[in-house]
Amino acid sequence: MLNNTLLKAYCGAEVYIKNSVKDFFKKEEGVTAVEYAIVVAGVAAVVLFIFGSSGPVQNMLENTFTTLEAKIKTLIGSNP
Repeated sequence: MLNNTLLKAYCGAEVYIKNSVKDFFKKEEGVTAVEYAIVVAGVAAVVLFIFGSSGPVQNMLENTFTTLEAKIKTLIGSNP
């Protein structure tokens, strides 16, 4: 009797798992590979704009180093 009960429970679990796996692969919800590619392309465009050759980060760094260079030259020039 106990063996029959265990066997029925095992078979029921096996059927449940098979159906769950089938349902998982049938669902088309969530983000697909195409949507991931679109997101990656958008992020890449933003990064290229910000860190590109004439982007705001480069301009800020150039201004900072130009100002720093001028201040250092002033300090060195004023101290003999």
